[in-house]
Amino acid sequence: MHLDYLISDLALILIAAGVVTLIFKKIKLPVVLGYIVAGFLISPNFSYMPTVVESADIHVWANIGVVFLMFGLGLEFSFKKLATVGGSAFIVALTVMTAMILIGTGVGSLLGWDKMDCIFLGSMLSMSSTMIILKAYEEYNLKNEKFAQLVLSTLVIEDIVGIFMMIILSTISVSQSVSGAAMFQEIGMLLMYLVIWLLLGIYLIPSLLKKISGLMNDEMMLIISIAICLGMVVIANFIGFSEALGAFVAGSILAGTVKAGYIERLINPIKDLFGAIFFVSVGMMIEPDLLMEYIVPILIITIVTILGQMVFATIGILLSGQSLNTAIRGGFSMVQIGEFSFIIATLGTSLGVISDFLYPVVVCVSVITTFTTPLFIKNSEKVYKFLDEKLPDGLWVFIKKNTSENRSNKDKDKDWFSYIKKVLSRTLICSVVMYIIYWLGIQQLRPIALQYISSDIFADLVTAVVICAAMVPFVSLMNGADDALFTKLWLKQRSNRLPLLTLKAVRILIAAGFVAMVLRKIYHIPFIILLIIALACIILIVRSEYIKGMTINMEMRFTENFSERALAKQKRERGIRGEYHWLNEELLVAEFQVTDTVENKTIHDFTKSRAFRVTIIKIIRGDKYINLPTSSEPVMEGDILHMMGTEAEIDACTILLEKDECIEYTDKDDIILKDYIYRQTFYGITPEEQLICCPINVEPGSEFSKKSIKHSRIREKYRGTIIGIERGNLTIISPDVETIIQPRDLIWALGNKRMADSLVKGKVFDDQ
Repeated sequence: MHLDYLISDLALILIAAGVVTLIFKKIKLPVVLGYIVAGFLISPNFSYMPTVVESADIHVWANIGVVFLMFGLGLEFSFKKLATVGGSAFIVALTVMTAMILIGTGVGSLLGWDKMDCIFLGSMLSMSSTMIILKAYEEYNLKNEKFAQLVLSTLVIEDIVGIFMMIILSTISVSQSVSGAAMFQEIGMLLMYLVIWLLLGIYLIPSLLKKISGLMNDEMMLIISIAICLGMVVIANFIGFSEALGAFVAGSILAGTVKAGYIERLINPIKDLFGAIFFVSVGMMIEPDLLMEYIVPILIITIVTILGQMVFATIGILLSGQSLNTAIRGGFSMVQIGEFSFIIATLGTSLGVISDFLYPVVVCVSVITTFTTPLFIKNSEKVYKFLDEKLPDGLWVFIKKNTSENRSNKDKDKDWFSYIKKVLSRTLICSVVMYIIYWLGIQQLRPIALQYISSDIFADLVTAVVICAAMVPFVSLMNGADDALFTKLWLKQRSNRLPLLTLKAVRILIAAGFVAMVLRKIYHIPFIILLIIALACIILIVRSEYIKGMTINMEMRFTENFSERALAKQKRERGIRGEYHWLNEELLVAEFQVTDTVENKTIHDFTKSRAFRVTIIKIIRGDKYINLPTSSEPVMEGDILHMMGTEAEIDACTILLEKDECIEYTDKDDIILKDYIYRQTFYGITPEEQLICCPINVEPGSEFSKKSIKHSRIREKYRGTIIGIERGNLTIISPDVETIIQPRDLIWALGNKRMADSLVKGKVFDDQ
């Protein structure tokens, strides 16, 4: 009776894999490496042992292996898990992946490889191996160490980014070029797909599993789980995405259910089986003759991978505010490429866009770096001790001041979560808008300019100026999230400062990249030169007070239009209750007391720091009340200072003033401004000494119209300060001093009776 080749080949694969991995287990080498070696031994490229007959069938098994590997990865993923990895892991992953993509692409170019080979090489070198690192940590009993937890969190993010990278690579492969429009179209499709994913994950699948839970046993649960997996694979393929993405989405859906752990236990044996077949198929693609031909590129890429991952992972961990010890030990762990690189290589091979030599070259690099990983992890502590002793004193002090051993715990600070959420949302929105401006300018504006302007040089200049000018507000908006929350985090801990500066630098670099991309499309100048020019321009834009004021007004208009109905309803409800929005709970008054003698110290000395964002509205000096003191007002021992601001601003101010030994926060609770103003009468403060709020309608032609708060001179001329602006239905509490006052704004000024009288005399405010 004739035995089908599929069965005999599968038997040979599993026998070889079983024997070789037992040997590798005995000599304490990674099992993944054993699978690759087993694949090489039974491949047609090694004629001294029995070989598989139908290599084409192995590709089918390998694809199934990829599906179950990605399904297993999805089962381990959840948004909750992603939220707990902290900001440090995001910064590390961003640093390493960006650097290695650029380095890998550059190395491929220097070796004279095709563009697609270079792009795929950079992508494959950008991700470390979760499986190999986790195995090494388990063998050395390091899994629960702080640096190990950070590295594993970083690898979770790398895997997620790898999914998006596969989509982008698929898009690039179809057109054989980096087409931004097609890429954004594909990402748009992905977002639509993710919406379906969330709907299924939150509503349909958990509900279905609950309803049929009484009928479930191991067999039925296994069948239904695999059915969901393969069904999502079919859907993804139908939409135009890879099978791997569909499998990952299916696993992620099930990861959000209460049955996730149960399903994972059932799926693990199948995942291990087909995963083994996948890695065996990887080994079967190793061709000794080809490797000997490319031995020099292999060695170069190996060295680049080890040094690049090590150096940039260490830098990324330091930039995230982690200690030097954590950075060295974490950086020395991420010195290899692994299973996801094979999946990307498989994608390139299946699409037929990478050369035949690239897959075995990357496999060989992975094998070498797999062998070296345990060596680097084992000796990382020695390297740290050496550097700790040999670092220059200045650098050592800088690192110690700006990093912390407890950084991982600080990542879970709710202020960090709020700040990162704000930065990411601004960056994403502004990046999309700037790309749209770039696309419209290059694809639509430039042809029109070339058609109607006789000089091509002048037409290109007009195009570049118009596109870049249109991007300016969004550059400012992207970099405008540095509010009281930034200040509060900056003052809380010195180890917060490097991560904050890193996020700021990334936003500036992204904005500069868009400007450089515009100029590169028009002028054939080296990109690095254009990037340097663009960086200088972006820094000037970010520092410009005029542009900042213009951007604030644009953002306010957008907010008002976007939430017009909700804001109008809120305003009507407040009007019915007789409340004013500017007096809501967002504005608080805190009390501080000067406890020690201060010589020649004025209000300016306290408020000159950019971190000081509150307003000193009153000084109580014995029986004397000083409202809205000027910057030259001296501060004396025993003075009580009343400071107004939002909760975050007061928190930041408290942290700042804690460092000053002569002033301290009193035991009195903060009070909302509304209650503070109403209670003045009960404390016996005369009407002349009381603080009051005046609404000022800004008419066209008013002395305040179209001026920033900073240049309105309301402080100098009327001894008042603007605490809020009502623009239509939108209310802005504690507006930035660069905010431009518009005609028909209603501004609320805080001051005393003298201010009100001056406003009436100047016909600015009608007390009737």
